[in-house]
Amino acid sequence: MKFTLSWLKDHLDTTATLQEICDKLVNLGLEVEGVENPAEKLKGFVVAHVVERDKHPNADRLSLCKIDDGSGKLLQVVCGAPNVRQGLKIAFAREGTVIPITGQALKKGVIRDIESHGMICSARELMLGEDQDGIMELEENLTPGMELAEALGLNDSVVELAITPNRSDCFGVRGIARDLAASGLGTLKPLTYKPFVGKFDSPVKVTIDDSQMCQEFHGVYIRNVKNGMAPEAIRRRLEAVGQRSINALVDVTNYITLDLGRPLHVFDAKKLQDDLVITSAQDGEIFKALNATDYTLSKDTTIIRSGNEIVSLGAIMGGRDSGATEETVDVFLECALWDPIKVATTGRELQILSDARTRFERGVDPHSIEAGIQAGVQLILNWCGGEPSHTTIANHTQGKPKKQPVPPLTLTQNKLWSLSGFEVTLKEAEEILSRLGFTVKADKTELMVVPPSFRPDIEGAADLVEEILRLIGYDNIPAIPLPQIPIKPRAPRKTEVIRQALASRGLNETQTWAFISEDKAQFFGGQASHLTIENPISVEMKIMRPSILPNLLDAALRNHNRDLQNSRLFEIAAQFSAQGQQLMATGLRSHHTHERHWQSQPRVVDAFDAKADALAVLSATGLSGTSYQIEQGAVSYYHPGRSGTIRQGNRILGYFGEIHPRVLKQFDIDFPAVGFEVFVDLLPDIKLKKSIAAFSNLQSVTRDFAFVVDQDLPADKIVSTILKTDKQLITNVSVFDVYTGEKMEQGKKSVAVQVRLEPTKATLTDTEIHDLSHKIIDQVAKTTGGKIRE
Repeated sequence: MKFTLSWLKDHLDTTATLQEICDKLVNLGLEVEGVENPAEKLKGFVVAHVVERDKHPNADRLSLCKIDDGSGKLLQVVCGAPNVRQGLKIAFAREGTVIPITGQALKKGVIRDIESHGMICSARELMLGEDQDGIMELEENLTPGMELAEALGLNDSVVELAITPNRSDCFGVRGIARDLAASGLGTLKPLTYKPFVGKFDSPVKVTIDDSQMCQEFHGVYIRNVKNGMAPEAIRRRLEAVGQRSINALVDVTNYITLDLGRPLHVFDAKKLQDDLVITSAQDGEIFKALNATDYTLSKDTTIIRSGNEIVSLGAIMGGRDSGATEETVDVFLECALWDPIKVATTGRELQILSDARTRFERGVDPHSIEAGIQAGVQLILNWCGGEPSHTTIANHTQGKPKKQPVPPLTLTQNKLWSLSGFEVTLKEAEEILSRLGFTVKADKTELMVVPPSFRPDIEGAADLVEEILRLIGYDNIPAIPLPQIPIKPRAPRKTEVIRQALASRGLNETQTWAFISEDKAQFFGGQASHLTIENPISVEMKIMRPSILPNLLDAALRNHNRDLQNSRLFEIAAQFSAQGQQLMATGLRSHHTHERHWQSQPRVVDAFDAKADALAVLSATGLSGTSYQIEQGAVSYYHPGRSGTIRQGNRILGYFGEIHPRVLKQFDIDFPAVGFEVFVDLLPDIKLKKSIAAFSNLQSVTRDFAFVVDQDLPADKIVSTILKTDKQLITNVSVFDVYTGEKMEQGKKSVAVQVRLEPTKATLTDTEIHDLSHKIIDQVAKTTGGKIRE
């Protein structure tokens, strides 16, 4: 919404500066998007007088002029415009003035050997119009030396507001002035539009087929008008806010729309075939709009029909063949109340955004019809003359419109205090609401408030409190600290710690669809256990995913096709089967462990990378290596010899390993990929730690052991056995070598492990270390049959 400062002051009697007005608007919730002063670009330009005009001695098409610019001396200027002549008042740029269209400062020039001191300007050079065939011709009564912006009435600042959709009352200059007056920044002036006296009955009648389209319609027939241009001051205002001046009759409707927020429309009465009927269009009808576009209408579109012709798209745009032109003699003026939902629906369907639609779909004051028609008739009579008819009124009762009383809203003192957050008295609230135009009836404990008709957004006590706070000023609301609520510590959720653990290992979290195609689902679980969607989004999303791995494989392939290798992905989400859904932590690595680097050579990802990720999930939830077992092999979509299953007794906690080659082939993947799956619901809940674990400050000890065991014995069996030997002292066991060379007995292998001992009470003595080492050797021999390698 744009308006000029002088336009605002037509409605608001104030001595406030532009800055004060803008600050107050922002405080009232009417955001100021920008302020533009058109006089800035005309700085330095003045009115001048062509005292003499002679032909240029060296050019037939140039003129040599003597210019009086009010400085007290005549300036010699060369001009090439065909309309320059003696006695003309012109727009003149002195030397050093910046020309708007070029952005360059004007310098003294020499044209065909003749010096030129200044420039006589066209409208295009000043960016005031597109006319470049000649210089601007100004009014004869202007004084040389007068600022050009003042002479043209362009020293009027333009303010642009971002109006929120609920403030339909501020889509007119008067509504903005009303808010400012209520805030104490001036006094609202009374409207100067006066009632008119009709001379005859309107020959054009109006019928409304359905009150849901249009609740009320007022029309006035004005004959013998003389259409032309609107007054200069009005044209300047319209153009300043971005409206193109068309002709006086059309400008009346645009001006009232912006001035009062009340859209009107004018028809050339001679072009109407018959009376007007407000009805619905027939499906497929064509509407020829004023914007030179033809629209195909649906059967629900609200239109105004005259005979067989559609002459208007209700509340949005008029018809091309019935619009007012300079030849218009008789005019029919419309002022109606249209249904906001119908207007919004039609506007969106046809993608038409007009000033009328903007206001009607937000809610125009239902009591503004009479004031709107009076204002429109008065301006037409003032600018174009003519004789008005009596007002013809149409509504669903075909009589006097029924004004339904608005039920009052109740605002109690307790409600006022609780919603505002500080002490505001009912007396203060009553005074503020009254200034805003609300009807208020007060007693000791509450206010009975009726919102004005121009505020359809006021629906309850909270809206009333918001209005009160707007006027008090949000900056004036005292700062009150919020009460301190003690936060009860809670243990982190399993998904939180798992997410952190995987992210710390360099994996990136994903969120994928919960559906996959049948072709891909067949490799993950039995077909009988799949959940099939009866009405899928597409054939590619027909099965509820039995595993998250296929989605991660698809993501890795998309990355690969975009030359993004080494995918490291994980997702914590549900997988589905006929038995129900299970929460899973699933991850995938592809290609290599890392990018090429001069310090370390990247290697192809393998099952042990997936194993490390899976064990990190278990460790994050508090499971130690002694509480689970790992056995070779996994479900069918993993490589049978390069995968593993994590068990806890009879329960399977998860799988890890290389993805089976036939699965990779089905996904068109030709790069290595490993993955893991952990059943989150089977992991223990995270317990709230009451204190931070104490770290030992005593010297730790490491010892290496090499055991000769059967070749098919998993190394993990040795590790878990050693960990169980002394859970207090032994904190870590890691395999650092496996040997199956020539010196090893047939069917045997050597597994070398490092054991870390961390005492907490006293430094270990040599005897204690020796005894524990023998205990480890004995326990491994008893459990696995392994012997110390000689």
